[in-house]
Amino acid sequence: MEVRKAASSAGLCSKFEYDFSLWFCEADEEVALYISNLLDQCGYNGFVEHRDRVAGGLMVKEVTDVIRQSKITIVVMSQSSLDSAWCRRVSEWNLQHYIEKGSKILPVYVNLEPMQIPLVLRHIVGLHYDSVFFRKKLLDSFKPRKKSVLKHRLRK
Repeated sequence: MEVRKAASSAGLCSKFEYDFSLWFCEADEEVALYISNLLDQCGYNGFVEHRDRVAGGLMVKEVTDVIRQSKITIVVMSQSSLDSAWCRRVSEWNLQHYIEKGSKILPVYVNLEPMQIPLVLRHIVGLHYDSVFFRKKLLDSFKPRKKSVLKHRLRK
């Protein structure tokens, strides 16, 4: 309960229906489940693509609506997602919304070398799933940055 209070008091839900949305290729379900379970346990409200998609709806409309309603969109990128036209398109919609509206997009790279990362995502700071700091960096991505920390980093 303490964690849920902390997450909701962080103000993530103010104008968004979801704290996060999570987009992934079915082959990356294990990674997506780890991420969604971790964020759920920390009290964040999320939309998880293959878990929460409603049958009978128009997928394109649902995806774009959820992206617009998410504070942060997390896109799991692996060789499987690079090989999938649908996964590439969902990534493009997320990137388009990021450019147009400024919402945060967080790429999570799974077993990809830097040269395999799509050119359009290389300018966005992403997370590498196999990093020992992955869990910490993922959770830190949901915290608002403090101005004093930014000023300190700028002085260095």
